[in-house]
Amino acid sequence: MTDAARGEVTFSPTEPFRFCPADGTKLSDPRPSGGVTCPLCGRSWYRNSMPAVGAAVVKDGKALVTIRAREPEKGRLDLPGGFLEVGEHPADGLVREVKEELGVEAEVVGDSVLQATHTYGKGGDWVLAIGFRVRITGGEIQAADDVAGVRWVTLGEIDDLDFAWAHDRELVRAALERENA
Repeated sequence: MTDAARGEVTFSPTEPFRFCPADGTKLSDPRPSGGVTCPLCGRSWYRNSMPAVGAAVVKDGKALVTIRAREPEKGRLDLPGGFLEVGEHPADGLVREVKEELGVEAEVVGDSVLQATHTYGKGGDWVLAIGFRVRITGGEIQAADDVAGVRWVTLGEIDDLDFAWAHDRELVRAALERENA
């Protein structure tokens, strides 16, 4: 397929699949649920939000926030976390992400604190963000290459901070309010 032909094929994070990702068969119009079934292989395909997790690390009345070292939203505040791997439990994924980004061992404290949807990156991919309170259980914080820095913030500061995504601000707020209750 030529580049010109590829440019004519519409693809977006929200449009239904038009061709089967497994075998290339043209698909019919989507069902009311948004899914489509391939007439050749019988598989059903949906556009779904990508699951991601975020950590509200709270200690002594402050929450840890990170500064993004990469696009999208480079230089803005974020929380430790990231996209889940296929089949990964959210709590396990968050422990993995905290280890990768901060170099520390951690554990999830309680149930999720916040769930939100948002778009991510130039393509506007939809993300289902799941936030948890997290406690560091071992090691010293060492920011990885995708983290430009870390800082600890108080509840009184968070409204004036430049968070990349509004739901991160709300996760920090909820976690600090629970800590201070």
